[in-house]
Amino acid sequence: MPNAALTILVADEQHLQRLYIEKMLNQLGYHRIVPVQSFEEVRILIDIPAEPFDVLIINAGLAAGEGRVLQRHPRVRHVLVYDDKDLGPHNRLSQSALVRLPGSPDGVTLEHFMDIIDPPSTAYGLRVLPWLRELARSPARIAPIGRKA
Repeated sequence: MPNAALTILVADEQHLQRLYIEKMLNQLGYHRIVPVQSFEEVRILIDIPAEPFDVLIINAGLAAGEGRVLQRHPRVRHVLVYDDKDLGPHNRLSQSALVRLPGSPDGVTLEHFMDIIDPPSTAYGLRVLPWLRELARSPARIAPIGRKA
């Protein structure tokens, strides 16, 4: 069960990309999402003396040259940078999770990233794969067994 209290800041210049990421996060059970389109908006929001953001998902194009602002920032706990073409050495950030992707995140990537930040509870048993769930819903097909004489 996802932690519904997590706050997620999504930053991308492309409106459709922000909507796509927000929709994927909603499907994963996260609904406290703040979408913004510029790094200036990111800076304003993380500087407000309020509860820190648990996750920042940002396009590398927005963070280009501004990444130092995110270094050791007490109001951002975890960062996912995507469309990062330069995956070489980088400055170590104080966040407990910093993930850099060469392309845009998809549903599986976001799910794995959020599992790092918000691990699923083991108290509820095993996680069921979608195809296995569908198999369990379909009626069992049992072939008739011939009688022996």
